[in-house]
Amino acid sequence: MHPHGPRSTGRRRKRLTRMDAAVDAMRSYGFSDGLIVSTVKGLLKVYGEEGWPFIEESSYKVLLEAILEDLEKEEQEKVNIF
Repeated sequence: MHPHGPRSTGRRRKRLTRMDAAVDAMRSYGFSDGLIVSTVKGLLKVYGEEGWPFIEESSYKVLLEAILEDLEKEEQEKVNIF
């Protein structure tokens, strides 16, 4: 037994929060953590903290759609500038 407690394996601890789970789920689609977090915060402003089950259902379908909609708006704004 190590005298200072269990040794760290160098691996990060398992993510525990709902936000962390959402980031993990959306990261597999290639979205940045910042984009995911800001989109979740936007959805929570609309739905409140009680909105988490709605955001989480169907493998974060609402979150994925919101991210894609935001990216589409961003792209459209770029096109309108030129």
